[in-house]
Amino acid sequence: MEELRSNYTGSPLFRWQVLIQLLLILLVPFLLKFPLLQGLLCLVGLVFLGIPHGGNDFFYRKEKNTAGSVRFLLMYVGVILFYLGLWYVWPGLSLWVFLLISIHHFGQSNFDTHRIWSLDSVLWGSWLVIFPVLKHSDEVFGIFVTMLGQGGSAYSGIGRLDNSVLLGVSIVFVLMYGAVLYRKQRKSWLAYLLQWVLVTVWYWSTPLLLGFVVVFCFWHSLQSMQYQLDYVHVKYKQNRKKTLMGFVPFGMMALVGMAFLLRFDLESNLGFAFVLLSLITLPHVVVMDGLYRNHKHD
Repeated sequence: MEELRSNYTGSPLFRWQVLIQLLLILLVPFLLKFPLLQGLLCLVGLVFLGIPHGGNDFFYRKEKNTAGSVRFLLMYVGVILFYLGLWYVWPGLSLWVFLLISIHHFGQSNFDTHRIWSLDSVLWGSWLVIFPVLKHSDEVFGIFVTMLGQGGSAYSGIGRLDNSVLLGVSIVFVLMYGAVLYRKQRKSWLAYLLQWVLVTVWYWSTPLLLGFVVVFCFWHSLQSMQYQLDYVHVKYKQNRKKTLMGFVPFGMMALVGMAFLLRFDLESNLGFAFVLLSLITLPHVVVMDGLYRNHKHD
């Protein structure tokens, strides 16, 4: 099979992502004045990119016959139900599982790696997850408390890190990340470093949800969707537009779901929302990990 997205940092997608992120950073002072606009940006990103990017999971089942389709659906739903049960029995472990699979998935999609352990991938995924926790620790741990119920009381007293400490952490991290990129991504290490700078500046400048949702949608989800379009085109010779249409039903479901959720106080139910997100994340990560492993090109 021909190589997929072998030069991501040289692709039109990467250039557009850089331009969009630069524009959004320049618009931060304006966005901060209008919370409604922040919410609209998050809503658009989640409905059209964030949630739909997992909408083609069923297409990637190995067996296309009826029995294979049923087995895939049973596996997919079974993983969700198992994880739901784990949340009920052992919420602390479930939270750690959610964080770890998110780190793996973010890193894997950024570098198209089939390995469980690849230092550049692990560092990037860790930064996307951990930096918002450090920057907005009081708010994040408040969400963790609601996710964990009574078991989250240990996190209730944790406050926010001083900006000078956070700056020191960022400097140490970028020196380490830059060295790893130079060793493992020699041809494109500066582009990946630019990506880190843009994402970090954006995270630093924005509220928790706006910062994370934009990175999740306009960096991770777009990358994942592009990879899926290329994968299906190369392996199954399917038109990219047809594959893209496979994301539409999830987009419509997301739109209806968001319209329903807007009837409630989302800020006070963020913990519940993230638990729901974790339930659909785990089987999606399993499916996508299979895709990357099926096409080993790194």
